[in-house]
Amino acid sequence: MFSCALQGKNLAHYLLFTFKMCSCFLGKLIRLSYKLSRNKMKNTAVFLAAFLAVPSLALAEVPQHTETCVAAKQDDIAALFDRWNESLKTGNPQKVVANYAEKSVLLPTLSSKARFTPQEKEDYFHHFLENQPEGRIDSRTIELDCNTAIDEGLYSFVFKKTGAVAKARYTFTYKWDGKQWLITSHHSSTLPSEQTPLDEPVNAVAQHEEVCVAVSEKDIDALLERWKDSIQSGNPHRVMTHYAPKSMLLPLSSTKPRLTLDEKEEYFRHFLKNKPLVHIKSHTIELDCNTAINEGFYSYTFQKTGAIVNARYSMVFKWDGLQWLITSHHSSVFPN
Repeated sequence: MFSCALQGKNLAHYLLFTFKMCSCFLGKLIRLSYKLSRNKMKNTAVFLAAFLAVPSLALAEVPQHTETCVAAKQDDIAALFDRWNESLKTGNPQKVVANYAEKSVLLPTLSSKARFTPQEKEDYFHHFLENQPEGRIDSRTIELDCNTAIDEGLYSFVFKKTGAVAKARYTFTYKWDGKQWLITSHHSSTLPSEQTPLDEPVNAVAQHEEVCVAVSEKDIDALLERWKDSIQSGNPHRVMTHYAPKSMLLPLSSTKPRLTLDEKEEYFRHFLKNKPLVHIKSHTIELDCNTAINEGFYSYTFQKTGAIVNARYSMVFKWDGLQWLITSHHSSVFPN
């Protein structure tokens, strides 16, 4: 009995000792957990602060430069067509080509061949001028940017030698070279039917400094690929995300210029029904301050009908402060 009582006493001491040790260990464990929890919270806060700061840091690190933008108004740009038209009347192809920048592209009305060099343009106008053409603007819109401008719409030509009249769609892109405005892109395509004249917006740009976002030809290439993917998705809403609210579409398979997003969406809703696939054949890219031009040749394969259409295109992209969007898109079937 004594032995059993002693054993019970030792057992009680052992249990008390074990309880104290466990309590001590548990206390340390709790304090350690609390400390780790605080550190984790602190680290989480630091991580979140760093994460939230990333966009602003990334934005601040985007290469930029400032450009002085020449003052221009719509009348100035409209007068450039008059200058070009007067040079047509001289019958001298060299005087016509003098309106074009050294680095420029001509997608002409009556030829499927793109003209890049002054000699190629001169060759085209040598034949075009034989019938004594005289141009007239039927309707237009003009957009002004920093040292660039777009004049696009509908024009017609009277050929004095033959008496023929030709109606066409046009897109002129101009650039200020430090001394004068010159054409950097001219896309002209025949018009199969009559058009309703467009309203002419009136605005002007005063001289100002503009911060120009850095961009490469690879970036602009990616914009065209993104547009191409949206066409092949068959979703008109997705296609529309690439166009600026203020933009013009001179479409491939319609004679009606599309100015509003609703008009463009209506066009693409019908256009996409035949499931077009786009193949870019060749193109050139010109980069300016917050503006870029991508133009060349592409083809459409319509999966539903099996038809293949070869076409020419001119796309003007503009940086709106957040993203690049299409402000002008002129698409035309190859001339016969």
